[in-house]
Amino acid sequence: MRILLIDLLGGLGDLIMVLPSVHALADAHPGAELTVLTHAPSVPLLARDPAVAAVRTAEKHDERAAVEQALADLAPDLTVTTTRFEGIGDLVEADAAARGTRAVANLWRSPPPDELVGERYQRILAGEGLIAGEVRPPRVVLGDDERAAGRTALVQAAGHLLAIRHSTPIGPGNHPARDHGTPTVLVPDAGMAVKRWPARRWAELAATLAGPVLSVGPVDGAIELPPTDLRGLGALFAAVGEAGGTVVGPDTGPVRLAAAVGARTVALFGPTAASRYGLEEGTNLQGLPECPHRMPTAITEQVCWWDAGCPLAPEPACLLDLPADRVRQAVLAGG
Repeated sequence: MRILLIDLLGGLGDLIMVLPSVHALADAHPGAELTVLTHAPSVPLLARDPAVAAVRTAEKHDERAAVEQALADLAPDLTVTTTRFEGIGDLVEADAAARGTRAVANLWRSPPPDELVGERYQRILAGEGLIAGEVRPPRVVLGDDERAAGRTALVQAAGHLLAIRHSTPIGPGNHPARDHGTPTVLVPDAGMAVKRWPARRWAELAATLAGPVLSVGPVDGAIELPPTDLRGLGALFAAVGEAGGTVVGPDTGPVRLAAAVGARTVALFGPTAASRYGLEEGTNLQGLPECPHRMPTAITEQVCWWDAGCPLAPEPACLLDLPADRVRQAVLAGG
């Protein structure tokens, strides 16, 4: 049996949200050859994953052609797609109808505002009789060698931070007690400006956290981690999880990656609804839950979405509604 799963929504987080469906399809169809069609930046997430037999990629703005080619080359017995733009959903349905095979070409189907996206995918596939009914969280597969490298990277980074802190004279706002405790990794960036927590809030948070405070990208008061590839980052996040630490960041792919490799997460949600886009595991903090402009099931139609132009404040009011102390308390609650 040949299965083709298409996810061309564009982000690392989008593929991570569909990973449980990938794994459930593989479990429900032992011996099937499962191919994933996605964008190239997401491909490393699938490396070493025994559920995935092959990966194909599509270029941005040329997705329909890539789908057409994959359908022609693979002649899948089952096609599942999260992607419907450019008529891709209709194309998948027409291909299945012409060849007498099966397709699930709409994993959205008028979603409610309070059902997590990845869980909805699984419930729809279960309703179609294609997977078991048990809902599972995302998991990214890492090798033992990758996990060992992640532990080494964390020790090197955290040790460097502790050395700096111990050499810093004690003064106002400088507390030796902060040199102890589990590591925290801050992820300040997001693919879209509308999802970014203000830089000053990151600095406030870093200044009050115990233990090594590291960051993926610059944060005042944190030690920036050296550049690494996506799997190296996942391995470091896994080591943070093993050490009892926490990864903090906005609704973005790296934070979803952290959860998918077993790290505890505190995710900051502003324009997106945590009830719909929240992580299955960890803590989801929703800023300004009563915002009248948020559209949980139509986020791209929100007035703020594309340019971060908030009608309520000079900066996104939803993220301003999350003070550093609230985030700090969420981090401490997991310690």
